[in-house]
Amino acid sequence: MFREDTIKENSSSPKQNKIRQLSEHTINLIAAGEVIERPAAVVKELVENALDSGANRIVIHLINGGIDRIQVKDNGCGMSSDDLSLAIERHCTSKIIEEDLVQIKTLGFRGEALPSIGAAARLKIISRTMDASQAWQIHVEGGKTKAVSPAAGQCGTQVIVEDLFFATPARRKFLKTPRVEFSRCEAMIQRLAVARPEVAFCLIRDDKTIFDLPIQTRKERILSILTDIREEELIFIDFQREELHLTGFIGASSVNRSTTNGQIMVVNDRPVVDPVMQTAIRVGYRDVLEKGRHPVVALFLTVPMDQLDVNVHPAKTELRFSDDAAVRALLIGSIQKSLAMGAGNSGVHPESLQVVPRQYQQKSSNIQYPSVTQRLFSEPNDLSVIQTIKSQENYSFLNEGALSVRDVDSALVQFSKSNGVSNHSEINLPLGTAIAQIFKTYILAVTTEDEFVMVDQHAAHERLTHEALRKQYLEQGIRSQPLLLPEVVDLTDSQIQCLLEFKKNLEGLGIELESFGGKSILVRALPQLLGPISAKELLTDLVEELEADEQANPNEADSLHLRLDAIISRMACHHSVRAGRMLNTDEMNALLRQMEETPRAGTCSHGRPTWLKWSKKDIEKLFHRS
Repeated sequence: MFREDTIKENSSSPKQNKIRQLSEHTINLIAAGEVIERPAAVVKELVENALDSGANRIVIHLINGGIDRIQVKDNGCGMSSDDLSLAIERHCTSKIIEEDLVQIKTLGFRGEALPSIGAAARLKIISRTMDASQAWQIHVEGGKTKAVSPAAGQCGTQVIVEDLFFATPARRKFLKTPRVEFSRCEAMIQRLAVARPEVAFCLIRDDKTIFDLPIQTRKERILSILTDIREEELIFIDFQREELHLTGFIGASSVNRSTTNGQIMVVNDRPVVDPVMQTAIRVGYRDVLEKGRHPVVALFLTVPMDQLDVNVHPAKTELRFSDDAAVRALLIGSIQKSLAMGAGNSGVHPESLQVVPRQYQQKSSNIQYPSVTQRLFSEPNDLSVIQTIKSQENYSFLNEGALSVRDVDSALVQFSKSNGVSNHSEINLPLGTAIAQIFKTYILAVTTEDEFVMVDQHAAHERLTHEALRKQYLEQGIRSQPLLLPEVVDLTDSQIQCLLEFKKNLEGLGIELESFGGKSILVRALPQLLGPISAKELLTDLVEELEADEQANPNEADSLHLRLDAIISRMACHHSVRAGRMLNTDEMNALLRQMEETPRAGTCSHGRPTWLKWSKKDIEKLFHRS
């Protein structure tokens, strides 16, 4: 009885389980949902079409954040009446040859944008080719097309989109406020503008011009878009790895934001939002930025067409690399190498720092150069020797056996007197010459370029010590200094157990210890470079770092290396010049010179800036003198 009733119930139910073909209108609405998510997606598709048409000027006008009206006008090649009829049909395009989905050189190629927009909004296109006597227009409203008709219009194409999602009210409800939607449109246009600086872009919001960018160089365009970064804070990069070529500009570590909005990535002239590149950027800056801060970059990657798939998503903002690892390695290596320069040199390409004195340039590469001290004092009047010493060798009280800072300062004074210079501060030094110390914490300096520099002495010295320790560790392991009297340190059971597990690893950091029974541990040696420090404070900090990583394994060679910078950072902090310590002029200048030559010295070990610089114009603005 139960079975019979069930059969009757099933036989009387609607035939909803049979496969049937969707109507063309429904298909277009589904396609529109994939391509057109919000006004920014419409703007992207229309501007990309304008760029593919060969336009060198594009004007975008948005009303109510693009929700009510989007107008994109270009001076490209235009379309004939026949082309206009096909342009609003799905999968019609002039941009790729049949079955050629590898050599895609245009921004658009799917032939879905215009019909998708026409299915979801009121679409009007006016276009005229260079050799035509008149323009032509076509209208599409909610998927319904009107016949092509003559119109008045200049050469190029004008696309007007009104009442976005009027045909799909449910999707319209998901739009944000006009302000938010406009900001997304603006960000999209900015990325396209950076990718194509040879094209002029004008953005208008509710009849107000937001920006009107002329044809520019790549650097000029980046500075026009990323308005919170100055030219001297941009670092030019140009690196190649086999067939991959990376160029562009990255911001100094002191220039950062709370979001990734300041990151523009372009692959083969196509702006993208790629997780592989985003991860590489984050790793490249990891050692010089505070946690939660993001760098500002504009990177341009060229990849062979057969190693890249751009046909991943209808929005075309995602792509797939055939060799993710090679792309990551190129980006991380390029960024880290470019950031590994002394403070004050953020606008200088790293390779330009490798200076060789003229008198040595033509000699054999096997020549044995005189020692630093011999060259310095045998040729005190040759500024190139002094500059080369500064660019090739680290000298300071930090490195054992290195040239003393007083020797270098003495040579600078000798050079100044011999050449009629009253003060060696007139020699061009990126961080200038110290003139004072305030609050027993900050060093004030001036440069020969009418710039005022302020340095945080503790943050700066922390980075110097960090880099000296890191270099020593990577080369030969940090040298240890046996204690005259081994020190007994009391810790908790878990802390002692953790330190003893990593005993052999810590020996590579210059720390020798052993169990002393109970809750005590015996420290026999500490890193030589740190000088006299508190063993208890150092061990307490180190065990916090080791316990913070639950995956750390003392039996794996790479385990401790993963936390190397964090551990060395803790060690460096114990030896740094503290805020509140008075420094004399020689000590302040020594710190500045060492900062100029130490990699990553623009930020401390925690990612905070070590120095700030103001130009004379910046200061005049503060006093309303300009």
